[in-house]
Amino acid sequence: MKNANSIYSGQNEIHKPRRYKYAHYYLFTIVLFIAGFISGNAVSYELNNKDLLRVINPVINTIHGLSAEKSFMLLLESFFTHFIYIFIIWFLSLTIIGIILVVFIVFFDGFMYGVVIGSFTYQLSLQGFLVGFFYTFPQNIILIPLLIYISSHSIRLSLSIFHTFIYQSSRKTLKLILNEYYNKLFFAVGVLVIYALIMSIFGNVFIDILKSLI
Repeated sequence: MKNANSIYSGQNEIHKPRRYKYAHYYLFTIVLFIAGFISGNAVSYELNNKDLLRVINPVINTIHGLSAEKSFMLLLESFFTHFIYIFIIWFLSLTIIGIILVVFIVFFDGFMYGVVIGSFTYQLSLQGFLVGFFYTFPQNIILIPLLIYISSHSIRLSLSIFHTFIYQSSRKTLKLILNEYYNKLFFAVGVLVIYALIMSIFGNVFIDILKSLI
């Protein structure tokens, strides 16, 4: 009876309206990221001026070192770094402990954003907030949503694998989820390509804005 209910619940998830069936996974990941961001912001608030400078000075030096000649190589490095990062999250869902690691990655990513933006804000006030915002601006509108998207489906798949392993529920349902999950990786690569194109076109604009704020 339990097995039949498991099959039914798995099939019911597939046939739910698309706008609703993943909502709880997205909500959990978003809350987790925000919790990490708030924690990072709280940590930067507790730092004294000397410690804040240790955080923001390397970023300022990086901004000053940016140029049109270096931007292409930095773009390639950024693309492959983010691809490896997304691929790791994608791959972790295929492991038993994947959900724990993905949860940690999402929280830590939010934490780092909180530390960077919070450190600039507390040290340089509004100007610092603008520097921190524009320094992470392309990631804010493209890579953070992609992180939440992939992580949500990674958690979903990890739970499905765990459920199948423990309760011996429908392997057909799991296979459907796996096939769908492969498409998520292709989608992520496409988004990263779009991100690279945007940065190649508007990268110098972001560099000029950042340098004007410092």
